[in-house]
Amino acid sequence: MKEIFKSLSSKLCFYILVLTIVIFGCIAFVFDEYSRAREETQASNYTTVLQQNMVQKIDRTFLDVEQSCVLAAPLVEKRLSQPDSLMNIVKDMVWQNSHIMGGGVSFEPFFFPDKGERFMEYVSLDTLDNVFVKHLGKEDYNYFEMQWYADAVTEKEGIWSEPYFDEGGGEIMMATYSLPLKDKDGKVYGVLSADVSLNDLVSDIKGLRPYPDSYSFILSHDGTFLAHPDPDVILKKNYFTRAQDLHSEKLLDVGKRMTANERGYARMRVNGEDVLMCYTPMVRTGWSVCCVCPYRTIMKALGSTAIIMLIILLIGLTLLIVCIRWIVVYSMRPMEDLSTAAYSISKGNFDYALPNIQTKDEMQRLHDAFVNMQRSLKNYINELTETTRSKERIDSELHIAHNIQMSMTPQKFSPFPEWEDLELYAGLKPAKEVGGDFYDFFIKDEKLYFTIGDVSGKGVPASLVMAITCALFRTTARTLDSPAQIATAVNNAVAERNEANMFITMYIGVLNLRTGLVTFCNAGHNPPVLIQPDGRTSFQHVKSNLPIGIMGGFDYEEQEEFWADRTALLLYTDGLTEAENIRHEQLGDSGMMEEMSKISLKEPKEIVTDMQHRVAEFAGEAEQSDDLTMLCLRFHKNIHKKNVMKSKELVINNTIEESAKLFPFLQELGKELNLNEMLVNSINLALEEALVNSIQYAYPNDKFGPISLIALWEEDSKALTFVLKDKGVPFDPTKAPDADITLGLDDRPIGGLGIFLIRQIMDKVEYEYKDLSNILTMRKEIKD
Repeated sequence: MKEIFKSLSSKLCFYILVLTIVIFGCIAFVFDEYSRAREETQASNYTTVLQQNMVQKIDRTFLDVEQSCVLAAPLVEKRLSQPDSLMNIVKDMVWQNSHIMGGGVSFEPFFFPDKGERFMEYVSLDTLDNVFVKHLGKEDYNYFEMQWYADAVTEKEGIWSEPYFDEGGGEIMMATYSLPLKDKDGKVYGVLSADVSLNDLVSDIKGLRPYPDSYSFILSHDGTFLAHPDPDVILKKNYFTRAQDLHSEKLLDVGKRMTANERGYARMRVNGEDVLMCYTPMVRTGWSVCCVCPYRTIMKALGSTAIIMLIILLIGLTLLIVCIRWIVVYSMRPMEDLSTAAYSISKGNFDYALPNIQTKDEMQRLHDAFVNMQRSLKNYINELTETTRSKERIDSELHIAHNIQMSMTPQKFSPFPEWEDLELYAGLKPAKEVGGDFYDFFIKDEKLYFTIGDVSGKGVPASLVMAITCALFRTTARTLDSPAQIATAVNNAVAERNEANMFITMYIGVLNLRTGLVTFCNAGHNPPVLIQPDGRTSFQHVKSNLPIGIMGGFDYEEQEEFWADRTALLLYTDGLTEAENIRHEQLGDSGMMEEMSKISLKEPKEIVTDMQHRVAEFAGEAEQSDDLTMLCLRFHKNIHKKNVMKSKELVINNTIEESAKLFPFLQELGKELNLNEMLVNSINLALEEALVNSIQYAYPNDKFGPISLIALWEEDSKALTFVLKDKGVPFDPTKAPDADITLGLDDRPIGGLGIFLIRQIMDKVEYEYKDLSNILTMRKEIKD
């Protein structure tokens, strides 16, 4: 045998022989499968036609019963005033329809007060067409709990019940059609029912046998056997229970399809026998009929055809082998050397010396092709090796860059144990290995400085800008207190060398952890979600500012607001609202706010993680399209009881008439703090001088502007602090010299008396000009 395979022609003959046998075997297999599939399809079609004929017959019967009930319903309504005559309507309905073996009319509780709680008239026929009348409104037959009655009242439309054994009614297994009786307002006041015996159904299903050894059965909505060759399973066994006992997933699947009113067929093994199950739904009732046909019976006719096919294939194969052997030996001797060379090259030996062939025909062209292939494979492998090394190096560097980028953002979310009144959590998920989103936070001088930002673009360029911006925020926030000043400084630094024309949307906030005062500046970023203590959510009102890096020298505006206890803020990048699913639909502001309404009272960590899960659920199989970053913080204002700062604010316009609002404001404050009247009047005198001074000098040339007065105090403190603020012309009243009260009125110069009075009443007076605002701070000690 080994000597034979040393010859190229022998090898080629053997390979072709094997290939030919495989091909012929595949042809025979395909033919057999095709024949079996065709026979299976024909069997299923034939069975389906028989099933449909039987289903149509049964459906006609049920439709006839439904129409009888529909025709009898108006007659019942006409005789409601004569309840004792209703039995005659039911008799006529039962007598006129041969399919109805019993019927009844039943009414809602106490519909006829003189008849008691239950009133039902029932008529049935025996096998000799004798009429039997029953009054079933007694205590021993509570039809309100019967399925045929309860479902009809609930659904308010005609329905077929599940088959049942009616004890006290027809006394046999039956199915009931229940038609709700409605008044003019559509309210159900009773049910007209017609009972159909299932004996005919069982007889019909026994006769449904497409093949001699096949059988059929019928399932209800829940898989209960309604008809079956074995009478012990009818209304007693469930299809799904039997399928589970047999541990057959295919049987369970067929049962689910049947109870879902689908039509089809399936092949499977049941109790060691290969069978074909064909099933068809019954339209009127929603039941399903199934025929089980042994597969061996269906395929019985294919045996002789397969034998003939096998003989033809063997004859053709023998002739083909003789022809192949002659062609190979005569024409393909030079292939032996090339075959050996090709085998060596396929093992990776690309420097193997190819045989020298000078036949000037296809063999030589094949040789030349091998030479070209050998050279191309060698070059390709070298290039692929180098490309793989480069890709691995880039992947490694990107992974390192990712770790570096993550380390630039805080990863510890209980970083300030001394501040129990602060809850904070954040999450950052780049769309690629690295991205342009960032967040940061730290505490300085009892204030929380926090920010979130999004660099335009993605990938490595955005990550570099992100790193620079993070560093700039940390640096500037360490020396500057105002969010607007921080934004201005970062913007000027980025815009100075922004040759790539990239920009950053950024939100910068400063939270006073003692007072709850939040100062913030929004540089083109998405407005955060403000969460009130009671869980109400809304977008925080932010002013329009340019994103960072677009134009140097831009003056950023900041805003401020006081937070109540348990106020929270969710900051996010557009990767949240612009998350897309596979249909390119975005989550949007509405989707985000809908989710926030469900989780607004949760802790910051749960809010962030729940929103991340919502985005993942919404996106589904879609690839993440943008970086996703969220930062959530909640402020507990009343944890430090000794240091809780309370406030009260009065805002007026710069007119003398508006100053009249000061005294009622102080009176209300005095009542709240239990201050004596003399102290309130004294404070009013000092504040009125300061307020009038601001009205007269802050906004000259008849310009109008707001003036705010904020009263601050701590619960256990014996002092009141008043902050008077306006955005007018810079003016420091504390630099005015004290008035000399020893001089007479004629000798005393104008001015100076007001600030003198303020200094005499208040214990401490300070002035500063900050953020384009005059700020006068006055402190008054409260003595016992």
